[in-house]
Amino acid sequence: MKQLSLITALFAVCAACGNQKQDQQSDETSAAESKPVTLTKKWETEAVLTTCESVLYDEDKDVLYVSNINGAPDGKDGNGFISKVSLDGQVVELKWVRGIDAPKGMGLHNGKLYVTDIDRVHEINTADGNITRTFPVEGATFLNDITVDNGKIYISDSRGGAIYLIEDGELSTFMQDLKGPNGLFADNGKLVVALWDEKSLNTLDPSSKEITKHTEGIENPDGIEAIGNNAYIVSSWNGIIHHIDSDWNRTVLLDTRQDSIYSADIEYIKGKNLLLVPTFFKNSVVAYEVK
Repeated sequence: MKQLSLITALFAVCAACGNQKQDQQSDETSAAESKPVTLTKKWETEAVLTTCESVLYDEDKDVLYVSNINGAPDGKDGNGFISKVSLDGQVVELKWVRGIDAPKGMGLHNGKLYVTDIDRVHEINTADGNITRTFPVEGATFLNDITVDNGKIYISDSRGGAIYLIEDGELSTFMQDLKGPNGLFADNGKLVVALWDEKSLNTLDPSSKEITKHTEGIENPDGIEAIGNNAYIVSSWNGIIHHIDSDWNRTVLLDTRQDSIYSADIEYIKGKNLLLVPTFFKNSVVAYEVK
């Protein structure tokens, strides 16, 4: 009986040690998860970009594309252009693509760059910068962002309250009567949608077209990027960068409104922990390391 009692006591001590270790590991994991996300400025391009609205990384060519409105955001003036920028902030080719009006959101699919342009979408060959096709979008008034999901190209119309779809070379209306759809991001079979008029971040089920609201109080919500662990970084056009955690809670990472530095349609390169922020009227792109 004494031996049995001793063995039982030893098991209890081991179990307690094991539980203590698990609790310690759990505490360490919780502490790691609760560490704040920080942004550290790495570089900024020369201020030679003109009303730059969106940045997109082309992994195949290891280059950034930047859309430049170069005029009124809804002006059909032919002044808009797309620039190429290196990952160290050098403007490689300022006017790589010309002859467009007010380019904004961009997306890549099969070696083609898709760019919104007020009421049409351009398809550009990334090999030579030539526009290979243009999709007129009947009824659109302010086409804005683009996201690509398994060959499906979704396009938001912020003023028109609609989302359009290009699939297999055909354009259609995907959804209407939305309250200022701006930023779009395809993530794990769902669309994350920023609604400008509602100041909210939402998910949209492409099959049922059911919208679920998650985060409110985001002024001028614009770009959306996933940074891993079900978290996002969201920009406010007026100059705020937000972190959205896995529970959809919002934390402000950067606020440049006092300096009149805007933050339009952002890009995040996960493998490099690099966030790219177009400053719109300040005519530059700023890169931040995300920690």
